[in-house]
Amino acid sequence: MNITLRQLQVFVAASRARSFSEAADRLGISQPSLSGTISKIETQLGLRLFDRTTRSLILTADGRDLAAVADDLVRDFEAALSGISARAAGKRGRVSLAVLPSVAATVLPEALGAFAKEYPEIDVSVHDVLQERAVAILRNGVVDFAVTTQAAAYPELHFEELGADPFYLVCKRNHPLARLKTVTWKDTVDYPFIALSATTSVRRFADTAMGQTELVIRPRYEVEQILSAVTLVSAGLGITALPSLTLAMFSHRALAMRPLVAPAIQRRLGILTLKERTLSAPARFLLERVSKTLAAAAKKTS
Repeated sequence: MNITLRQLQVFVAASRARSFSEAADRLGISQPSLSGTISKIETQLGLRLFDRTTRSLILTADGRDLAAVADDLVRDFEAALSGISARAAGKRGRVSLAVLPSVAATVLPEALGAFAKEYPEIDVSVHDVLQERAVAILRNGVVDFAVTTQAAAYPELHFEELGADPFYLVCKRNHPLARLKTVTWKDTVDYPFIALSATTSVRRFADTAMGQTELVIRPRYEVEQILSAVTLVSAGLGITALPSLTLAMFSHRALAMRPLVAPAIQRRLGILTLKERTLSAPARFLLERVSKTLAAAAKKTS
């Protein structure tokens, strides 16, 4: 038995019509062609599907059973094809990306606004995660691309750098270091330091700066989130060092930000993709918008 989808489509059309001629008109085929298709189905199944009279077309009991199944099969298949076509045309679907929390809070809203206008029916999954997690879920195929700092060398990944994100000292406005126009890393050693955890890209860059100056700064406090660090600074418990993009995540009213120099450390930010993965049109559009917005933001802060 080898009944084709086209035969089922013809049968479903006939089951809904009052005559073969009406069904043939709906399908845009000749009546003899439709009658021949129905006869082939009946022969393959060994069943009579229609009781034909000069005035009407009536399904037999076997015909009604087949019509119930065939109708579901044809509808599901046509719906699946329609969904695939819509996704290919960028009308429906989902785009997923991983971004650093600071990027999610600053760069992403503008890019998503442009994306929503271009692809209003496309859903977006944003994974605002730390560097290591962003790289891991990209490598596992969970997201289409990631916005990160330069990752470790993986042969399957490609990194396109888009800009630099310099570090600033963050302290209270009445702090002694707030009187300086720029602050060296050596200037920070005499004050309680609030550090991000070792799993963050912010901490790794800060440790690099301290290593270059042969400083040993033991954090008085260590936290997971940028906002937690800023809250402790606001409470007068110490100072911290953060990349410029993160500064937009909190109010500056009670705080002072000063460029950190000697050395001047910068996070290199960009787009991380899988070399062998072909992005959909919506994913490519969002990647381009994020790239443009990130490059513009980095240019302002550099």
